[in-house]
Amino acid sequence: MKRTSLFLLFALLIMQFLDISDISAEELPLPEFHSEVTLQSEMYFGDDDTISGYLVPDNKFVIRHAVIEAVGKLGNYIEYDMEIGSATCVGAGNQILLMEAGLFIKPLDFLKAGIMKGHIMRGFELHDECVHLITAEKPRFSFTFSPCHPTGLVIETDYDFTDAMGISAQFAYLDGATGTFDDEHDINLGLTFRTPIEGLSFGGFYTDWQQDFEFDGEPDNGLRTGFGFDMNKFDAHLRGEYYLGKGFYSNYENVSSKDLEMNAFYIEGAYTVKTGSNILPYVQPYVMYQSWDKASNVDGDYVYSYLTTGISFGLGEYDAKLRIEYETPTSAPDDAPEEARKLVIRIQGGI
Repeated sequence: MKRTSLFLLFALLIMQFLDISDISAEELPLPEFHSEVTLQSEMYFGDDDTISGYLVPDNKFVIRHAVIEAVGKLGNYIEYDMEIGSATCVGAGNQILLMEAGLFIKPLDFLKAGIMKGHIMRGFELHDECVHLITAEKPRFSFTFSPCHPTGLVIETDYDFTDAMGISAQFAYLDGATGTFDDEHDINLGLTFRTPIEGLSFGGFYTDWQQDFEFDGEPDNGLRTGFGFDMNKFDAHLRGEYYLGKGFYSNYENVSSKDLEMNAFYIEGAYTVKTGSNILPYVQPYVMYQSWDKASNVDGDYVYSYLTTGISFGLGEYDAKLRIEYETPTSAPDDAPEEARKLVIRIQGGI
């Protein structure tokens, strides 16, 4: 059966479950609405490198993330969500876009299937919303390994064996890099295991990637995979993950794009100090180290690394915070330009 037919069949199943012709307007359930706004200033410190063409980014104020989300149910078996707004990770941050959308059949409490546009389970950091992380941004290699907000067919399960132990899994058949599944695809399997040790989880993912890396009209096969851990206990947070992949656009003479390999990792930690104050309920210092080998199967050194330090201040009774973060490059290839250091001052909140 062709892929298009599979999607049509799934759409018909949703329509069958979505029969609400006998429900009056007064009985239709209302969705829950959530809103969130994140604004920041970005300041850069460094010098232009006219030989390599590297230019220090301009200092600026940015609407990093501003969205309104609706989440709801239609009867006992249908769930939906939709998020509209603006974010710099999917554009310039000055356009109103459909950020996320999903419609799911949920025949069991721990199982649902549907079509969605949104975050895909590729470990911990890549799966989370950007502005909900410990650091201000995901690691620099994130979007090279994982596109932001792809669209496709998704099947999810989330099952608890005990109060502490459980498993979450997601299978996704997604559009490829150009927004279709004609001669390209992004097939991902993600898994998270919540251990009997409260607060400790392990996770990983595998992506079968097909794309025309060589621009010759023929699809090429690639892969993305990663694994790591996440620990939240006693107001401490520790997370680390390792990624590797094959099939990236290459400008190296001896390795083609379909054969180019990369690997990367990060490790981060934070500690939350609760103050007991209603105005300033907590203070959270944090640190992250990341390393990215942009050509792991090419002779020579192509490793870039960065150190991020910061502190977040809780504001008021809701989930609002002020963040001050500083990122500095710590290593780069000998012939690479020296990148600028970055200071972010961010305020965010939602309800």
